[in-house]
Amino acid sequence: MKNGERSLSSLGRPMLSMRDIYESYVANEFTNISISSVFRAMILEADRVDVWKHPLGFNHAELTPLVDAPAGERFRLHFWLDDRGVVDELGDLHEHTWDLTSLVLAGCVVDSNLAASSSRGGEYLGSRITYGAKNIAEEVGRFDLKVTNVRTIRMGSAYQIPSRTVHLNEVGTIPTVTLVRSVEDGRGDGPLVLTKYAKGQGLATEMRAKLPASEALDRLAKALLESEPAVALSPCER
Repeated sequence: MKNGERSLSSLGRPMLSMRDIYESYVANEFTNISISSVFRAMILEADRVDVWKHPLGFNHAELTPLVDAPAGERFRLHFWLDDRGVVDELGDLHEHTWDLTSLVLAGCVVDSNLAASSSRGGEYLGSRITYGAKNIAEEVGRFDLKVTNVRTIRMGSAYQIPSRTVHLNEVGTIPTVTLVRSVEDGRGDGPLVLTKYAKGQGLATEMRAKLPASEALDRLAKALLESEPAVALSPCER
């Protein structure tokens, strides 16, 4: 964390703990939260931060242990770097089992919401995910999808996605970083993932891979320091 820690910690704002940031987040006081304040708070307790490569292609740092969140809540940092990688074979059309709020700290996100309707000849196969040593995808029928909303969320803005809403995220710049709070809906069943029918039968996805935290955060710091001006991709030109 050497170079990134010095550079991102050198700004003159008062130091906030991750708990301070979480409390501001819960109160919707997003103007108090910046990429530098989050990064500084994170590196203060870096030995308690686990970083994972998510099957949807981004990296996520688990911040929940740093904030003493209530049961059913999670607090995470999502970040897309230049090695976003390939989304796993289930694809990236999915829903969550929680209500989600996401604050864009750097870059840009294009979020598309879709309505899924059950259909015998539907274009998409629905799979319900059960988490374990290997995440198992159980087929639950075929669906048609209709786009209901597309929005572009830029740095400094937050957006919300209600539980069980099918959506698709694209990043519009590299790097993109979001700070995410989720609250479980308590239903107990896993999320729905939708895959083009011809590709979908019998799929299972590997458990997300754990990354060396110090290396991942160093790479994030380097990407942020080199991102002025950020590399623009097509979605944020919309």
